[in-house]
Order: sequence, then structure tokens, then C-alpha cells
Amino acid sequence: MSSDHEKSSELVGDEKAAPPPYLDPAVMEADYEGKPTEEDLKTLRRVPGSLPTVAYLICVVEFCERASYYGVTPLISNFVNRKFPVDGNGYGAPAAGTQDTAGALGLGTVTANAVSQSFSMLAYSLPMVAGYLADARTGRFTLICWGVGVFGVAHIILCAAGARPLLENGNAKIPFFIGLYMLSVGAALFKPNVSPLLLDQMTTKVPIVKTLPSGERVIEDPEATAERAMLWFYLLINVGGFMGVPTTYIEKYVGWWLAFLIPLILYLPLPFLLWFLHKRLILHPPGGSDLPNVFRILGIIFRRGGVKRIGRQGFWELAKPSNIAAAGLSIPTRWNDAFVEDVKRAFQATGIFCFFPIQYLTDNGIGSAASFLSTMLTTDGVPNDVLGNFNSLSIIAFSPILNYGFYPTLRKFNIHYGPIARITSGFLLSAVGSLGYTLLNYYAYQQSPCGDHGSSDCEVGTGVAPITIWWMALPYAIGGISELFVNVPAYGIAYSRSPVNMRGLVSAINLLNTAVAYAIGLACSAVITDPYLTWDFGGVTIAGFVMAIIFYFTFRHIDEEEYNISQNTDYHLNLEGTVNVVGENELNRSENRPAPIAANEEMMISQKQ
Repeated sequence: MSSDHEKSSELVGDEKAAPPPYLDPAVMEADYEGKPTEEDLKTLRRVPGSLPTVAYLICVVEFCERASYYGVTPLISNFVNRKFPVDGNGYGAPAAGTQDTAGALGLGTVTANAVSQSFSMLAYSLPMVAGYLADARTGRFTLICWGVGVFGVAHIILCAAGARPLLENGNAKIPFFIGLYMLSVGAALFKPNVSPLLLDQMTTKVPIVKTLPSGERVIEDPEATAERAMLWFYLLINVGGFMGVPTTYIEKYVGWWLAFLIPLILYLPLPFLLWFLHKRLILHPPGGSDLPNVFRILGIIFRRGGVKRIGRQGFWELAKPSNIAAAGLSIPTRWNDAFVEDVKRAFQATGIFCFFPIQYLTDNGIGSAASFLSTMLTTDGVPNDVLGNFNSLSIIAFSPILNYGFYPTLRKFNIHYGPIARITSGFLLSAVGSLGYTLLNYYAYQQSPCGDHGSSDCEVGTGVAPITIWWMALPYAIGGISELFVNVPAYGIAYSRSPVNMRGLVSAINLLNTAVAYAIGLACSAVITDPYLTWDFGGVTIAGFVMAIIFYFTFRHIDEEEYNISQNTDYHLNLEGTVNVVGENELNRSENRPAPIAANEEMMISQKQ
């Protein structure tokens, strides 16, 4: 989030920096060659422009980083939780033909949950700081390079943690923990800057009427172009998420040294890609950040007694310069009344994110409970942590079904299925998936030779319940499908209804709520263990169903508002079900313009980024 008064006006190179024209009403209202008429806007098909080569390469950069990241994350639970298999191959892999899982430190479920949740919490809370640094101090590309550097060192240290001597003498924990938390910091530096950098490269700036070789007249649309770029971006994120499949198999059959080496190999193209891209990218210089002003506004409100007015009229008035002056106070302000209104509207638009921590817990299970459940089931050679990849697989499989089958069919029959109805459907699906985890854990406790302590290194008989681990694919897949109903319309609502200069704040609030979900998992570490796992799943299942009902009745008015706006000529993002996510519309207009570096701060359609 960049402030107007601190803008810089030069790109890297000599090109003049300016916000994208589709964010500037003055440009959009002026005449230019190829500008569509009102009739064109109503009748012509919208098509994306061609993407520059560097856009595809940025997507490859994201793939390499996410593939190396998700190659490591499935390994955390077993490495920390399970004991080093003394009858294994000496590198952490269990003996062939057994139902055992790979292990290393043997610190137990409570510590394993605390480590995995604190790792993820850092990865989702630190990007707020990283985004501020990029906007105010370094620029995006520089911080991406720093993140990649930290990332590389982390992967090397993790490879050292997989060395046989360290595993055997119990000293692997020091390099493992250092490398793991460095990986989290590197990801946090990288995470908030890549998707905005991708959108900075879009060359389609304003809607233009063009004639295709077939003779059809169409509108080449900047929003459709940005949508195509982001579809490629998130496709490669989810493909990268599958790198947990080979590393979990390697962990079980070869050992930790190769399981950590594969993510390092996937990382290696990153420095060379960034070196190649550096002189070929459109790079906006730091332009300052309005995020500190947001905290200053909140500070002034609470100092003036705003705690008593939370949720009531007049809460935001306390930070307006006009109100401060009328009260005879000499509090310095660096904003105008309109900026306070922008912050107010941004918080109102992102209110839906407050429900996301519970949805995330029902989607993935609280803490590492799903991973602990998997250690109680019959694997027959399947790595226990590989089933989590059905989350990404279901997203890839169902995205085209929804976008090109289900939603177009609804529109064909004029059935209004608004964003709030979609999100509610996603919440209910997620709760159904959580119910699946609950039932599986209940029966695993019933049939485990160790009863309700089945995930605690059970050594009785086979050590597992006679229930195939493949049943876990169902709740994982249902959770992935629920994300399609929840994430895209939710972020679309937030961006389309928040002032255009507040998109960095929207991203920060979203990331913060994801971090809250991990903080809840971390705080519950003491009970995410035997014999409480069934209620760990059952409790969030009940909360998920209740939350879905409360959410719908709290926000259902938005469906009607979005439907009314969609009847205007500027509506065209049919797949998202929201209005003008990239550009400006009647809900997100602001007199405070974003600096060039903040213009494309539109990110996190999926937590997987």
C-alpha cells in the first residue's frame, strides 16, 4: 500500500511510471484509439490480450519456489513426531513391508504440531512486514531476490539435517529447526511480491476494440488479460503443490537426505531465472506505504475511547482530521478525511475474512491432526502424508467443471448464484469434509490395537487400524472443492468493494486471518494428541456448520447488491461472480490514488500461494 505523497515517478529504466489506466477514471473517460462505445460494451465479447514472455517466466519462478516449499512441508510432521526407525535403512526410512512411517526426532505429536503450526504462522504473518518493506524501502524485485537467497540457504541446511550421522546420534534437530524457520522467513519475503509483479507486466492497459482473423469484433480487455495471467499463475502453484508426492515417497523408501535434496534441486533454477528477468521486467520503485497510517488511525481511535464504539456509528470519525480539529486536539495527521473513509470501507469489505480461520480449520483439520490420523491407518506402502495432495488435485480437476460447466449452465437458465451463496456452499462443503475426518478418527480409535492412543507410536500388532488410508482422500478432496466456492468470490468481493488504494491492506488482512488459523492450531497443541483427536475434528466440524449459517444471514445482502451492479455495462468477470476486481467501479472508487507499485496489489486467491 503506497501513499500518494510519497510516490516516486520513475521506473527502473527511463520509462515514466503511472498507475494502470484502468485504475484512473480520467483516462478511461477520455477518448483514445479503439475505445469501445456503450453499444460495444453491451454486445461485444471480451477477450484477453496476449501475455508477454516475462509473464510466463514469472509463473515459472512461482512454480520453482512453491514446488521447493511444498516439497518440504509434508515432511515436517513425520520428521519431528516419529522416532528414528532402528530397523530401517539408516536414513530414516522404515523397514520394507511394514506399516511403519519414516521418522527422525521422535519428539511426539504435541511438539510436531507446535513446530508445523508455528512454521506456517510465520509464513503467513511476516508477509505483512515484507509487503511494507517492498512498498516503502526496497521495491518488489529486490525483496524477492532476498527471499530466494534465504530460501536457498534454508534448503542446504535442511539437506544437512538428513545426514545419517546426525540422524543416528540425535543431533539432526539443530540444523532442521534452523533450516525450517529460515524457509518460513524466505517464503514470507517472497510471497507478497510475486503476483503483483506479474500483474505489473501486463501490456493491455485499456479496453480496445479489435477485429479477429475470423472477422469477429471483440474487446481486448485488461481485466480479462489479468485474469488469464492469474489462472496460469495459480495453475502452476497447484502443480507445484504436487511436489509433496515424490518427496513423501522418497521419505518412506529412500530416506531424509534425498527427500530434502529434491526441493533443493527444484529451487536451483530460481537464481538464474531472476538474473535473466532483471533487465526485462517493468519494475516500479518504492513509493512509500500507507500501512503505518492505518495503524496510526487505529491508535488515535482507541486513544480517544473508540473501544466503546466498536461496531457503532462514529467509530471511524475519531481519526478524521476535521473531527480532531473540531475537538480542539493537536494530534498530527498525515491523511485526509477521505483516507479514513477508505480505511473504513476496506475493513467493512474484508469482514468476510473474519470467518476464514474456522473454514481453514474445517478444510485441513486443526493443527496437524489430519497427519496424526493418517499414522493410525493401514498404508500398504503408501506414505501417510501423500493423501494431502488430493486437496490440490481436486482443485485442478474441478476448476474447469465449475468455470465451463456448472456456472455457465446456471447463467444459461438465469439462476442467480451469488458470491455469498457460493461462499456459504463452500463453508458447508468444508464442514462435511471435517465430518469425514471425525468419523474416520472415531473408527480408527475403535479398531486400533492401541485404542485411543493409536497415533502415539503404537507397537501392538501391526500398529494400525484395519482401515485403508485412501479413505482420507475424500475429506481432503472435499476441502479442495470447497476452496473453489470460497476463495475466488470472497477475494473478488473484497477487492471489488475496497477502495483501489487499499488493496495492500486487503492482502494484509487476508494473510493475517490465515495466520490466525495457524495460531489457533499452535495454541491447541497440548490437546492435538491422543486421546482427543476425535473431538479435535468434531469440535471444528460443529463450529463450521454453525459458522456457515451465521455467515449467510450476516452477508446475504451482498448477493443482491452484486446482482444489481452486475446488470451495469461494466460487468464481465462472470467466472468470479464479482464486479471489476482489477479496475474501478462504483463501490471501490477513491480520490486517493495508489502509487504505481501499489496498483496491482491483488493477491492470495488461494492460501497455497
